[in-house]
Amino acid sequence: MTPDMPAGQQSRRATILGWVLFITFGVLFWNIVTMPRTPLDQREFLHAMHYSVGAMVFLAAALKLAWWLADRPEPPPALPTVSFAFNRAILLALMLVFVAEGVIGFGYAWGTGDQVSLFGIQVPALLPKNEPTRMAMGYLHSALGFYYLMLFAIWLGFGVYQHVRYRVGLRRLWPGGRV
Repeated sequence: MTPDMPAGQQSRRATILGWVLFITFGVLFWNIVTMPRTPLDQREFLHAMHYSVGAMVFLAAALKLAWWLADRPEPPPALPTVSFAFNRAILLALMLVFVAEGVIGFGYAWGTGDQVSLFGIQVPALLPKNEPTRMAMGYLHSALGFYYLMLFAIWLGFGVYQHVRYRVGLRRLWPGGRV
């Protein structure tokens, strides 16, 4: 993201990262919805996919967060600064949750004793198999999953409100739009 971009726009690099995050999270969401509906003895591929795609979401969100904190954008024309700041605060919380989910997800997997591999490469466990760790990390991982769905719904609802109230357009809610 660059400060010399016009109000309401992002750099090409930030737009590409936004689309990568959007698409990888879409794949991860499909994985999350599919896994409980799959018989236990057929979930190995879905678990491996969850670890790999979840790590991609974690890394993309961490990178976006780093760029985000270095960026001080101007709101799009016609959008009040306070309304723009509120929308960005919701997205900031969402990025923080994505990063926390990645850390907690690894803790959960290692606490369960799972062999974690990212795209076929084994990741050594940093935590021993441990029932209290598995339970604590599992509950947090699940709760934060519901939390980011709630944050996304609030962000989307507020974006629609901003469109209706300030006529700033819905296109800006897609990756590449300045929010």
